[in-house]
Amino acid sequence: MKNNILLALVIATVLVSCSSSKVYFSTEIRQRVENTGTQLTQLQYYVDRDVELSREILKDETKVATGVIRFENGKNLNIITLKKNTPGVCTKVLPDKILISFEVGDDKYLTFGRTKNASDSDPYRVLANSWIGDYGAINYEGKKYFIHSGGEASIMVKTSELSKEEINKRKMGGRVISK
Repeated sequence: MKNNILLALVIATVLVSCSSSKVYFSTEIRQRVENTGTQLTQLQYYVDRDVELSREILKDETKVATGVIRFENGKNLNIITLKKNTPGVCTKVLPDKILISFEVGDDKYLTFGRTKNASDSDPYRVLANSWIGDYGAINYEGKKYFIHSGGEASIMVKTSELSKEEINKRKMGGRVISK
């Protein structure tokens, strides 16, 4: 009996320690962070799923800056993969959206923000210039790419970043009647 209780406690401890310490970034979370005076550019962000960017390489382009080249259906494709839980930083804050960069360089960011019919508690999702089905057209590295994520990719922040509090304490000195 004691062994079963001990085993249950060990399993519970492992499960609690493995639980996610991240929360989806939403308008609600953004307001909470901004109300504490914390800059959104000071938070560490994480993408919640794998995302793939691809574009067709034209014949006159001889250099691929990043990614993998794949030959598919008679076309050369440049593919850039962003893996789940990759950390990113906010490079620019705009109303209802933020630009998150997952690698160093000019024009290397994805835009995340509030979608059209989202509530304040809905997570910021990847935004594109336009959507055709599950493919979004975006600009990345100054070139047009298509993002393959169905528009569902979101960003998360660590809950420890949200619970930072600054407490100012002081002791009242008291007053005496002046005569």
